[in-house]
Amino acid sequence: MPLDWHTLVAGMSDVMKLVHLASRMDTVDEEEWRSTFLRERRRAYEDELTIQARRMGCNSRRGRLAEGPILSALNDASRTDAQSIVNTFNYYLAAAIIRIRDEVPTANRYVYARRLAAWAPTYWSWKQPQIDQMTDGTARAKAQQDFYDRNGHFGSARLLPTTAVCPVCQGWIARGIVPLRVAQQYPPPYHPNCPHYWSTRPDKIAKEDCQDLWMGE
Repeated sequence: MPLDWHTLVAGMSDVMKLVHLASRMDTVDEEEWRSTFLRERRRAYEDELTIQARRMGCNSRRGRLAEGPILSALNDASRTDAQSIVNTFNYYLAAAIIRIRDEVPTANRYVYARRLAAWAPTYWSWKQPQIDQMTDGTARAKAQQDFYDRNGHFGSARLLPTTAVCPVCQGWIARGIVPLRVAQQYPPPYHPNCPHYWSTRPDKIAKEDCQDLWMGE
């Protein structure tokens, strides 16, 4: 269930509401996030296609994602993530404002502004790495799935890194090397902040067959 920042703001004083209004993210920020996410997802997707082709022995092939359903799906995912990022920031912003009020009951808008200026870098210091990891990881997982769905699941894979706290991740790590087909049926991430990915070991193909690989076109 999405975090409900509107309810938090509804219970604020007029000064607190003005502070939140001045600092919150809006639809302009949401669009900027969507554009950034799509650009990064496309870059990671195409890079992963190139990596998988290289592992098949096709060093000359490069990923190039054309306009179409896959790019539209990446855009949809980016829009959903952008909405989530904006909503989450606005919620934690509201919580920070409430905390300032509790710490300094006489705080005016200048006190709020000064304390929020110190709060924001701390927030992004832990949030941004999570965002970057999820954006890159989901794009690469989808690229692997699409690549092998179209080019054939021949080979094996192993989940990396080999340490985990989640039972699902621990289970895959314990299985060690699995058929590539099985790995692509269960792509990570398996939970929030999941750092795992499939290290693929596809079978090599003949050089003359490299030109027939699907590379996102």
